[in-house]
Amino acid sequence: MSLRIILLRPEKAIELEDYVDHIAIALAKMTLKPVRDGRLINSLVRGVEVLRLLSRADGPLGVTDVADKLTVDPSTAYRLLATLEHGGLVQQELDSKKYTIGYGVLELASGLLHRLSVVSVADPYVRSIATLTRESTHVAVLDGPRAVFVARQSGAGVLRVETTVGASEPAYCTAVGKALLADHSEHELRQLYVEPLTRYTPHTITAIADLIPELERIRRTGYAYDDEELHPGVRCLAAPIRDHRGRIVASFGLSMPATRLTRDHIPDLVNHVGGAAEAISAQLGYVVRPAAKSS
Repeated sequence: MSLRIILLRPEKAIELEDYVDHIAIALAKMTLKPVRDGRLINSLVRGVEVLRLLSRADGPLGVTDVADKLTVDPSTAYRLLATLEHGGLVQQELDSKKYTIGYGVLELASGLLHRLSVVSVADPYVRSIATLTRESTHVAVLDGPRAVFVARQSGAGVLRVETTVGASEPAYCTAVGKALLADHSEHELRQLYVEPLTRYTPHTITAIADLIPELERIRRTGYAYDDEELHPGVRCLAAPIRDHRGRIVASFGLSMPATRLTRDHIPDLVNHVGGAAEAISAQLGYVVRPAAKSS
């Protein structure tokens, strides 16, 4: 099993300290491929090597130590360390002038750590809603313009919709994706997408101007709907998952053949999907603020 799958699908919640330990162990076991790919920037590759070197070192390392271990000139090692220190990824001890991993690494890892927490908290709901509805459930996170599936459970029927952990779909034409985009402004949407948006079916939204009112409806009703917009014959429902700051960090979705998701079924299914998303959000620390009273 690859490191990616292990990280995306933990069996239990991972505390920050444990996560750092896991990363240190993983980095110690990873080796860089020789720099033969013309797409790679040598200095960045060397910077990654420095980070991995410091992560598995027993103690702080000096410039000469880094230079010797990486087989580079001391001047090169110094510039690499100084650059990484500027970014907060390494830090220099005042007394010894040697270097260790900086707290900036934790800042970079916080996004992934948060996703791991979402997956762990969401797992029982992914399984229970799939059992209750006999349809396929999944959790997705936003990666640029696409929704990436980080948890899933197949439905019980022979005819069902399958998703794969790690697979991604364009966010603007999927229920889980639109739920993830619900709080995006028009400016943010135009930073993500170039018009016209790719049309996958006759139902696909191809203009940001048409996507904006759809996102407003999601904010108003609390759920997103995909009416055969990406895959013909497939309909989906989804609801956003929020963290303790109220930010949308994931979405909970339910997918099935279009013949089984008729408008008559939407209210009951929305209760299941929305209830799961709300429960997950609550466990992530999200508190619904009461609406202000009008005078």
